[in-house]
Amino acid sequence: MKILVTGGAGFIGSHLVDALVARGEEVLVIDDLSSGKRAYVNKEAKLVVQDIRVPEVREVIRAFQPEAIFHLAAQKSVPESLKHPRKDAEINLVGLCNILEALPGIGLKKFILTSTGGAMYGDDAALPAGEELPERPSSPYGIAKLASERYVQSWSTLHNFQAITLRPANVYGPRQDPLGEAGVIAILAKRAVEKQPMRVFGTGEHTRDYVYVADIVRAFLAALDSNTMGTFNIGSGKETSVLDIIQNLSHVVGNELPIEHQPEVVGEMERSALNATLAGTTLHWQPEITLQEGIQKTYEWFRAANG
Repeated sequence: MKILVTGGAGFIGSHLVDALVARGEEVLVIDDLSSGKRAYVNKEAKLVVQDIRVPEVREVIRAFQPEAIFHLAAQKSVPESLKHPRKDAEINLVGLCNILEALPGIGLKKFILTSTGGAMYGDDAALPAGEELPERPSSPYGIAKLASERYVQSWSTLHNFQAITLRPANVYGPRQDPLGEAGVIAILAKRAVEKQPMRVFGTGEHTRDYVYVADIVRAFLAALDSNTMGTFNIGSGKETSVLDIIQNLSHVVGNELPIEHQPEVVGEMERSALNATLAGTTLHWQPEITLQEGIQKTYEWFRAANG
């Protein structure tokens, strides 16, 4: 198939591109390289360096005429969306609409949207949160993602293509950016490699649902191969605290890692976990990599990258 991956030079996107190329697909990547890296893009894929918000992107899509699109390009930080909501909306919503405008008449069969699970159901949701719960995003990031879901669903009906939305939990693994505010496992793994203290904001007892990047890629491929439509959580269903992550890292490193406490981040969710039963029954997907295995693989990648 001719497949377009937006954000295909990024952490998750580049792993997806590798998997698609391995299957023999013809892959086009659109990425502005603001956070992605050219070196991460598979040599067998074509890369167009472009911002998804500009009109030229529509011409690139029309010329390629993809049969399937994976849309991963995004502003991905909840704290950043709170600081700069307009920028978040311009990338995550207006950028998506720019892509959608290119789709009528090109013969697209499938559009797979990457949304959010952790920021979708709100602080008071019963955990693990299932798709049947009402969406109650409290951040501009989550609000834009929910609106994106609705736009794609509407466009699929109007222009007759299959739409699948995946709501991932917190994804981690090799190639994840250890800088900034996202990617707790990547940040701590890099600090462990560099023998720096584990920086913990607040008590370290707030939880997230963590899924290894290879498992997320399998969910993408399952969506590509499926004849269904709909919205699916992609997570482990398990709550893991920052202190749990440090304990696992200590086991990998072989000694107790020192902790450096920092002030709590205002507005951060206390707990999060996703129920992915629907993905299991419909897409025949479930996570395979345990947290211990995934943390070890992530640590080893950062150790190798550190030289």
